[in-house]
This record gives sequence, structure tokens and C-alpha cells, in this order.
Amino acid sequence: MARTVILPVSDNAGYSPDQINTRVTLQDMLESVQQAIEEFGADAKVVISNGQRYGAGFGSIQAFGREVVISDAEPDEDDEE
Repeated sequence: MARTVILPVSDNAGYSPDQINTRVTLQDMLESVQQAIEEFGADAKVVISNGQRYGAGFGSIQAFGREVVISDAEPDEDDEE
């Protein structure tokens, strides 16, 4: 049976991506995911937790099928027209 692992997040921390102070890179995430796979297995399911004590504190990572959605924080100027 696949295990479930929790990825903690800090949500609602800014009104735009440039207001968020983070040092996490895609390389950091890759290394953490590789370590988690070794510890919990490649079939472990991922849920997110915002640490709330009351109310709905858990969610999921947005994905299309099994593909995780990662997009550029800087919108293309063509997309704004």
C-alpha cells in the first residue's frame, strides 16, 4: 500500500510572486524529492499542509493527470493582450 507524505507550505504570504522571500530552488526540491523517494518509496502520495490547527489544513498539488503543473511567475507580455 502506498504511503502518504505531507509537503508543508506557507500559503497566503503575498499578493504577487515577487513579494515572497524564498531560497528554495528547483534543484533543492529535486534533491528533497529524491531523498523522500528513498525514504517513503516512489509510489507515496503527496498532500500539502498549511499548518492550520482549525479548518481545512490539507490540500493537493495542482496536476493534470499525473503531470505536476510548474509555470513561470513572469507572464509573457503576449498573454496580457
